[in-house]
Amino acid sequence: MEPSSRSPGADGRTGAPRTLSSKGRQTRRAIEDAARKLFAERGFHGTTLVDITAAAGRSPAVFYRYFDDKEDLLAAMAEEFLHEVVQPSGLRVHLPESAQDTGFFVTVVSAYWSMFKPNIGIMVGVDQLAATLPRFAALQNQFRRFGMDIVNASVRRAQDQGYAVDVQPEHTALAIALLFEQFTTVCLRPDSAGLGLRLSDDEAVATLSAIWKKTLYGF
Repeated sequence: MEPSSRSPGADGRTGAPRTLSSKGRQTRRAIEDAARKLFAERGFHGTTLVDITAAAGRSPAVFYRYFDDKEDLLAAMAEEFLHEVVQPSGLRVHLPESAQDTGFFVTVVSAYWSMFKPNIGIMVGVDQLAATLPRFAALQNQFRRFGMDIVNASVRRAQDQGYAVDVQPEHTALAIALLFEQFTTVCLRPDSAGLGLRLSDDEAVATLSAIWKKTLYGF
């Protein structure tokens, strides 16, 4: 029997996670991997707990040793992705050297695409729950803030270079960050083929890079 990774608090609810054994880490990862795939394919609401445990090859009873419910699972996955993968990546971004620095945009967008593609199920789930649950709305805003901060800095760099002088950096950052978010979600969901247009990863990166660069430099 696998030990529980969660300890009960005074109110009977699970509290801070305990240190997991190697087997426990494998089980938790199997559950998370199954959920990530199913949320991308079916959405959060279209995926049941039984769907997740069946895909992970585990029982529902095992699930509850790691998570309170489906929402708890999604929140744990989103917070780990945000704090351990997304936010640290922003520290490594170097701003464009000049109006000819196409490499900046391609490099940043490529890294963004590679980071979010395998985790699109998390973003689909967060987006669906953010409309009604403040906990997930706050998480979604943290993901958006990450993108906005990078774009905002790039706008200000372009303005220092004499470009994009007629745009407001924060407003432009919001517009581009939301464009990235929706474009990525639609392109990477399995059901996007219904639009009659399927982009390769290279085409998606080229499209987003061109839009971002032209917004700042006009070419």
